[in-house]
Amino acid sequence: MMYGYYSEMSDSELWSLFLSGDKKALSYIYKNQYHQLLSYGIKLYPDYEVVRDCIQDLFVKLYLNHKKLSPTLNINAYLLRSLKNRLYDVLSDKKDISSLDETLAFDFTIDEEFFLQFPDNDDIDLQKKKKLHEIIHMLPSRQQEILYLRFVRELDYVEIGEILGINYQSAKNLLSRSLAKIRKVFFSDKK
Repeated sequence: MMYGYYSEMSDSELWSLFLSGDKKALSYIYKNQYHQLLSYGIKLYPDYEVVRDCIQDLFVKLYLNHKKLSPTLNINAYLLRSLKNRLYDVLSDKKDISSLDETLAFDFTIDEEFFLQFPDNDDIDLQKKKKLHEIIHMLPSRQQEILYLRFVRELDYVEIGEILGINYQSAKNLLSRSLAKIRKVFFSDKK
């Protein structure tokens, strides 16, 4: 299947085509978003089969309800939020609602890919990487999630706010607090 036509479109143009009933547009969206959705879903809930099924359910619902959906400027942010909601729905059927926040605890595992985004990657030695990884795992789940969304997914504060269900300023504040906490702990023993 050729997707060159779709690859040159903005998210809003591609989404509009899908909303108008273009099945190939949805196929292209699925193909381009699946691995990112799977990666995000596994960080929220580490059961591959459940996450995979939720992604499939999400795209079936999109297909069935495309005439009722609203336009979007960022397909990735829309789908990440939709997947999180779908996981929440599926797990709420299986568990007590009060334990769901712990069940969907975000686990931001830092891999080499994360450090490759920094221009001075060679200057970040193994000990510093290990310490940063440990500090991030000490953060609450929500702070880990915002770091992932901002620095790995490279979403802006509006998109992050949509996914986390908070406003622009709250997203900025949460990221700022997360980074301040990391700096404080990271540099605490360097006196």
